[in-house]
Amino acid sequence: MPEIIGEMAAEAHTCRGIGANRAAVSLARAVVEATAKAKGITTGSLQKKIDALFDERFIREHVRDAAHEVRFGGNEVAHGDLVSEPMDAATASEILGLMDEILEEVFQSPARVARRKQQRLEREQRQKEGSDQSEEEDQPILNASAEIIEIQYSDEPPF
Repeated sequence: MPEIIGEMAAEAHTCRGIGANRAAVSLARAVVEATAKAKGITTGSLQKKIDALFDERFIREHVRDAAHEVRFGGNEVAHGDLVSEPMDAATASEILGLMDEILEEVFQSPARVARRKQQRLEREQRQKEGSDQSEEEDQPILNASAEIIEIQYSDEPPF
């Protein structure tokens, strides 16, 4: 994941850890927006950016819904909708958990799959190269002299 997004997410968790719940949720909302922008979705409201993440198959439906919940929480904080009821720790923690799911879906899981695929392809290539070498080494060379047939193995092809 882009370093700045990771730093913002870590800072959101730090804020939650010291009881700065509104700051944590506000940062979580910013992380969702930065995630969309990192995937090239740069125009429109955050609601439209989240829907575009889904439409472009960066996230599944339930993760889209999670992103909207993070957006709603961030909007409550940003627009002062919590004046009568402050953001409690449980709600802030849940919103950060949803933020983490979004990051997992967009960045972490695809990176793990790509890494696993690359490792498999490299292993297959090494096996193929090893098989090619073994086949070359096992090519018999026939030398007939009088009545004795001698089989030798060489790196040279038999022709």
